[in-house]
Amino acid sequence: MMEFKINLANMIIRICGIHDTLREYCKEYIITDKNLVEDFSITVTPADIQLERRSEDKEKSDNYMEIITTLLKIADELPDRNKLLMHGAVVAWKKAGYIFTAPSGTGKTTHVRLWKQYLGSDVEIINGDKPVIEVTENEIIAYGTPWAGKERLQKNSCVPVKGICFLRQGDTNRIHKLNKREALPLLLPQIYIMTDSKKAGRTLELFSKILELVPVYEFSCNISEQAVKCSFEALTMKDQQEEKV
Repeated sequence: MMEFKINLANMIIRICGIHDTLREYCKEYIITDKNLVEDFSITVTPADIQLERRSEDKEKSDNYMEIITTLLKIADELPDRNKLLMHGAVVAWKKAGYIFTAPSGTGKTTHVRLWKQYLGSDVEIINGDKPVIEVTENEIIAYGTPWAGKERLQKNSCVPVKGICFLRQGDTNRIHKLNKREALPLLLPQIYIMTDSKKAGRTLELFSKILELVPVYEFSCNISEQAVKCSFEALTMKDQQEEKV
């Protein structure tokens, strides 16, 4: 077994694992100060890896499966700390964060890359796939993680969330704000909910708070500079009107 500590989402986590690829994967989050006491620790064993391996994962290596298993074990600890794991890409513009979420393959990573391409140095990509979201009394905070999709777009940083956008592929660009009832069925599948009923209940409480504090939009878009203009104006200017480009 190998062991190291990471600073992730303002938590010190001790990880006991098997393969060096896991340490390499988390290298930008590893800390070396032995005096820092961990908030919690997780251990990944060969049995844990096999338990998480589904039928569609048969061809995937143990190294890859250990990385996924580690994420899920961390996610199970988050609700007790007012945090949850979300499927989405987080982009920051002038220190304000925006989450683009959608089923895999819809184009969320492409869209945040377009923000970076067209809006320049004011934009930072905090995470491309699986950020940790913290819920405080008056603010929602998104944290970068090593689990950032195949492009590995991530930064060990955090940003207050000012908007969430659910993406759909479309020929034209059209964005509109959703109420809580409309947003719930779109966003809930993008939240990791564990099997433990108590932790699942806490996650749903946190999710409800997110919907109260952060405006949610639905955005049908193509891949263009006009799509960036459309989402940027709606999210950053708090535009309540439907945008057509």
